[in-house]
Amino acid sequence: MGWFDALKNLLSGNGADDVSPGSQIRPNVSTSPPASAVVAAAEPNRVDAETNSPVKDNHIFRLGDYVGIHSSSPNGRWVLSWSDSVPAMGIGGHRESGNGSYLLYDAEAGQVVVRGEMPRPNGGHVADSGHFSLEDWHFGSALSGTFRVFEPNGQILFTKGVTANIMNSEISKNGLFALFQTANSPTEDGRKLFLIDVRKRAIRYSIDPLAGWPERYSIDEDTSQVTAHLKDLGAFRYGSEGAFIDAAKLAHAKLVSPRYEFAIPAAEALLKSPDLTVVTARQVLDIVKRARERGADQIDAWNAKSLKLQGLANEALGELHEAVKAFDEALALDPKIGVKRKRDALFKKLG
Repeated sequence: MGWFDALKNLLSGNGADDVSPGSQIRPNVSTSPPASAVVAAAEPNRVDAETNSPVKDNHIFRLGDYVGIHSSSPNGRWVLSWSDSVPAMGIGGHRESGNGSYLLYDAEAGQVVVRGEMPRPNGGHVADSGHFSLEDWHFGSALSGTFRVFEPNGQILFTKGVTANIMNSEISKNGLFALFQTANSPTEDGRKLFLIDVRKRAIRYSIDPLAGWPERYSIDEDTSQVTAHLKDLGAFRYGSEGAFIDAAKLAHAKLVSPRYEFAIPAAEALLKSPDLTVVTARQVLDIVKRARERGADQIDAWNAKSLKLQGLANEALGELHEAVKAFDEALALDPKIGVKRKRDALFKKLG
């Protein structure tokens, strides 16, 4: 296994720290306003007096007695809104019962064209065609969810239930494709990226998302490529059949990132390559030095790992005194960092 394979393992979370924000347990929060906010907002005058159109405050959509989060189509015609709460029951977010609601508003016609309910609607997106998608986070605490794609008239085009929490989703500009991503789970649905061909009403692929958990996705309808947009790292593509075609680009972005939580695991992956060279070992030392200067040395766990990598790179370069010194500093911060035997062997070798 070469350095590229080692970095690929890093990207997939194998053998290195996974610094992606995904987790098995979804926080006990809702992306919709809490019930108290919905009830407080459910007062008269929800419509602009001059235009007779619904009021949208930032991400909040109000129309009559309805209030919820909203997402607009790229062309601005359609507004999809959802509320993961039941104002009449005074509850929202995590709960055991009480359906949330959603609606599709046609801004050109000035009217609501779809109204519906589901247990816990979240993460909505709407295309220029009026096709829209919603995540259902389900009642209770089980790791589960359902992703649905709808026609502009509200009829369900596609449904996929999973035994994992849904963390991200998207629909393409004209509604030809949709996708969703799951968090970690002990089941086969955990840590997966699903691309749906809406016209065929079928899953095009289900893959391990090697780019991790991005801020958002975009879908190119002409090439069927999916792009993951990662904060502070850039944009990285999956091919039309799910192959991660920008793996090397992402690996490099992590290596040169000013954020030590990206750079340190990337440097560790380099050191695990069986064809480690002098040039690569020097590169690791430079990466670790920059990471420590940028804040890693202020957090004991990251500082200990940095010092461990520094010692390993020193050892690879034959700089045994420097390696022992780095290992000693790492062990002082974390006695379980995993270099005690190596440190003692090097110390003995030095006599």
